[in-house]
Amino acid sequence: MLIPHSSWQAAARAKVADLHSKIPKAWLLSDLDLENAKKQRTLSGPFIEQYLTDDDKGIIGNDSMQLVEKIKRREYTAVDVTRAYCKTAAVAQQINNCLHEVMFDFALHTATDLDQYYAKHGTVKGPLHGLPISLKDQFHVKGYDTTMGYVGWIGTYEGSQDPAKVHRVNSQVVEELLSLGAVLFCKTSLPQTLLLGETVNNIIGTTLNPVNQLLSCGGSSGGEGALQALRGSSVGLGTDIGGSVRIPAAFCGTYSIKPTHNRLSYRDVANTNPGQDTYASSIGVMGTTVDAIRLVMTSVLSTSPWLRDPNVVKMPWNSEAETSTLARANADGSASDVPLKIGIYWTDGVVTPQPPVTRGLRIIRGLIQDLKHKIVDWEPPSQATAKKIHVAFLKADGAHDVHQQLDLSGEPLVPPLRGSFQLRDPIPLLEYQDLTIQGKTYNEAYYDYWNSTSSDDGQVVDAVVMPVAPHAAVIPGKFYHTAYTESINLMDYSAAVIPVTRADKSVDRFDHQYQPLNEVDRKNWEAYDPETYDGAPVGLQIVARKWEEEKVWAIAKILDTALRNRS
Repeated sequence: MLIPHSSWQAAARAKVADLHSKIPKAWLLSDLDLENAKKQRTLSGPFIEQYLTDDDKGIIGNDSMQLVEKIKRREYTAVDVTRAYCKTAAVAQQINNCLHEVMFDFALHTATDLDQYYAKHGTVKGPLHGLPISLKDQFHVKGYDTTMGYVGWIGTYEGSQDPAKVHRVNSQVVEELLSLGAVLFCKTSLPQTLLLGETVNNIIGTTLNPVNQLLSCGGSSGGEGALQALRGSSVGLGTDIGGSVRIPAAFCGTYSIKPTHNRLSYRDVANTNPGQDTYASSIGVMGTTVDAIRLVMTSVLSTSPWLRDPNVVKMPWNSEAETSTLARANADGSASDVPLKIGIYWTDGVVTPQPPVTRGLRIIRGLIQDLKHKIVDWEPPSQATAKKIHVAFLKADGAHDVHQQLDLSGEPLVPPLRGSFQLRDPIPLLEYQDLTIQGKTYNEAYYDYWNSTSSDDGQVVDAVVMPVAPHAAVIPGKFYHTAYTESINLMDYSAAVIPVTRADKSVDRFDHQYQPLNEVDRKNWEAYDPETYDGAPVGLQIVARKWEEEKVWAIAKILDTALRNRS
């Protein structure tokens, strides 16, 4: 859709109005309610719950596993569950601005069909029967826009007006979810270009952190993290090319997994600069519990996605790898016969984590030590090198893809991106090839280091716990260092995020004696304010090597269970 350059604002306003019109009148909040929401520090918990009935709260208080089991036992119908999540998402959108698409009518129609199927056949349609699942606004669903934060994509198929494609395509993973009995009910917000650790675009504006509105929800799957923090979804799909399912989960106090790319299908999923696949984006899962992650991963893989997408690796969920990893801990998480060996990555030596994150690492280290698993301090090749290479690939086309999409409407880059994505010449082919070699060399050096961890006891490190970012959430506009996640994308390792603690102004004090390592470290350190960050979630990532989703999930499960038992 080529929008006259003078009217991109009007197109954005019309899109927002259309979104609002799809919310049932009974679920609309008053102007006074909306003004009150703006004054709150925290929207999650009691604030949003005041707009829900006891039945609503009872349903959304369940996790994903409980929901599918209760539907199966006929304690809930699919329509009951869907209506509760649609209503919660509607309220979440009005107070937090976290949705791009409302698909409530489609969801309730799907749920009705599922209830009728169950009544007729006496069995559920699949392992996700009746489970509401939210989608980051990259996934195509027939009948709905996929804007990916671009004004010029409104009413089109990725900017094209081809009638064979506009509103007529489902992403492959969308088809797989529907075949498993899932109910798709909304699409969540993301930043323009996807290439930002916060969530802001010219259509809806900014999505803040509902746990602490002084902070960002992260990005680029920021709307997913925000919606889940508000209990408007128990599980959803995002994508990750530089931290995009890990950052929002860590910032919003939820869970996620970033698989090695091509473990799940990216077929017919919108993307930024899709021709750059040297370091490609992964489909990831985000949820309010660690078990929700496994439920969706195992379910989607059970459909054999490699039969429909030639890029997906033929790799079913490896139950043996999962079981053998879980067996290395007792029910309370303590080491069994063969303890886990876990690395702790305190700092990348470029930007030191702020006090809440360092305390989170100490909590995990103390937990692992008490559980009698092995611990090593992680000192790999500089991850600053990995970030430099990874960023070079993301910008290799000179931002031509980004500006091609902007030119459809004439919209400008959002302010946080204006310094990084100005149009320029693409890098030369030989430079691109040299970067490829640099990336290969770095991967090999990191792999060699990982293997060397067996030299003292014959046991290689199983996984590494490290920061997702050098801060707990982030003050908008002050996300200065993304190497903690980008380096993992360069190596395409498997990673999971679990919530560990929350910032506490009484213990996470500002260290006035700290000597910054460099200018970026100084900016990050000076951005820390104990009062502003108080109560912000602190999530950490657990990193294993390529194709080790089962292993990294199992270690996340062990550590998360032990943390929950202690708290």
